[in-house]
Amino acid sequence: MDAPAAVLGLVLAMTAVGGSAVLWPAPTWGRVRHGYEILTGATIALIGWGAWGALRAPLAGLEDTDLAGDASLVSTLLLVLTVATAAACLALAVRLPSIIARVLGIVAMLAGLASFVPLAAIRAARDGAGGLPQGVTELVLGSALMGAIWVGMILGHWYLVERRLSNRYMVWMAWVNVGAVVAGLGSVLLSLRNSVPCEGLEGPAFDACIRQFSPVLRIGDMTVILGVGVLALVALIAGFNVKLAREGGRSIQASTGMFYLAVILAPAVEFAAKVRFF
Repeated sequence: MDAPAAVLGLVLAMTAVGGSAVLWPAPTWGRVRHGYEILTGATIALIGWGAWGALRAPLAGLEDTDLAGDASLVSTLLLVLTVATAAACLALAVRLPSIIARVLGIVAMLAGLASFVPLAAIRAARDGAGGLPQGVTELVLGSALMGAIWVGMILGHWYLVERRLSNRYMVWMAWVNVGAVVAGLGSVLLSLRNSVPCEGLEGPAFDACIRQFSPVLRIGDMTVILGVGVLALVALIAGFNVKLAREGGRSIQASTGMFYLAVILAPAVEFAAKVRFF
């Protein structure tokens, strides 16, 4: 699992799970047109599919080990996340009772959250750093950061569709992002307890590893320094978003522009943290 594809899969999985956790239970439900859930849910389904695809090869490498069951469970749960989210979007699109879509969305969210347990179990068995509880915590905190920022960006765009929509939903999202930044900090700091890429490997395994990861990422705590540094910029953006969302009107568009920057920066934070996950 020490491969860039595994790190990409983790970041995509966290984005899909975190996005589901923000979208389906949100106070926007029933107050914003369901096109918003369809659009956001469709992106979450695609991201979940991407996570499943990115993790296929790394997980396949565990088929002949004691971790084969955990690897299979991860793939199954990510597929449930993807399919259930797509089904929720379809239910809304064909105008079935909205409660059906919401239940499907929450099932998808729970399946995604459940996938964090076998992922953490794989890490604990291979590395042991922090055990299962720390692994799950790292993934949950990272998903809070990634999901909140992704859904926030789409909500900001939705104000171009519903121009008379109250700014209170954007204010709520802005404060969710403040909390997400705190969660992201916890994710990065917990990664301090994990080994750096290629650490402890020898011979051909080490040679293969160093060809996959940048030398910068293998220097001491450089990944943590990078993560905290970029997260400081995301925190600054979160502060601006609170102010802009409160102003409403055209400031919502400015807040959406800030979310663009956050969507670019947040993955860098989690890539830096999760490169040490396995």
